[in-house]
Amino acid sequence: MYVFVYGTLRKNETNHFLLKEATLIAPQAWTNGRLFDTGLGYPALKESINDKVYGEIYLISEEQLHRLDELEDYRPNDRNNLYNRKKQVVFYDTGKIETYLYFIAEHQETLLKNPIESGDWKLYRS
Repeated sequence: MYVFVYGTLRKNETNHFLLKEATLIAPQAWTNGRLFDTGLGYPALKESINDKVYGEIYLISEEQLHRLDELEDYRPNDRNNLYNRKKQVVFYDTGKIETYLYFIAEHQETLLKNPIESGDWKLYRS
């Protein structure tokens, strides 16, 4: 299965170690969404069809997916999630692929402090 990462899970970021055994499929990819700085050291993604967010695509195992779910405070069918995991099409240089993404849960949108206009967490932090 595939996951699109846009924040602290990207290469050279603080939580990338969780993907150390994953296979990088695309180091530069994008999908629809609006990226925000939470002010807590990590970004959050909100669904949007008018904006783009940039990141990386990885091929991951079921075990790695469970570790990512723990990091993102996601549990299936739980209304108290910090993030919700959904599938969405992501584009990269040689095509497109459906991947998992973590979107901020609606009841957590108060965490969305500053919009990241570039849609790129690494560019925003540099």
